[in-house]
Amino acid sequence: MLNAGPITDAIVSALQAIPDLAAAMTVVESNQPVCRIEAFHYRLGMDYRLAQRIYKMPAPSMLVAWDGTQGGNFDGQTIWKHRFNVYFRMGNAAGLSEPVGYEDLWSILCNQPPTGSPVSVRYMQCALNPASGQAQFVSGAAPNGYTLVTDIMDTPSVAHALDEDLQDRFVGTLVIPEIGDSDA
Repeated sequence: MLNAGPITDAIVSALQAIPDLAAAMTVVESNQPVCRIEAFHYRLGMDYRLAQRIYKMPAPSMLVAWDGTQGGNFDGQTIWKHRFNVYFRMGNAAGLSEPVGYEDLWSILCNQPPTGSPVSVRYMQCALNPASGQAQFVSGAAPNGYTLVTDIMDTPSVAHALDEDLQDRFVGTLVIPEIGDSDA
């Protein structure tokens, strides 16, 4: 079974590489553009609890977190499916001539390819470098030193949610099947 940490980071990198999504999630802080698409890793003492991080998400922003792994014999080759949630808040649309809404953000995430890819993240596979532990999403063959470790993701889902202040937010779910049974 794969470690979900590098896959979480690879999802964040792939989402940051989608130009319209990165633009919608970028703000200027201290005169520098900052893309607010981040990973959440469960590290006791180093970060907030996930619920707290979600609650404190600024607008606009996206937070990618591993939500568990399901075991089973799905197709004779896949025995693990890793589930990741993408929590997102849109930016303030007041005064914008072309605001980017929640429907737009989900459509961009699912349908627009990252820079350099001919396909969207829905049709990409995760490749892992066993020596470094680094992972990245690729379309086609794995780069030198990397091995394809996942299949293309199952059809993604999205749902509406309200935070503690009754503010809208959405959460998308990406389920990524692992190829075989890796120990990386």
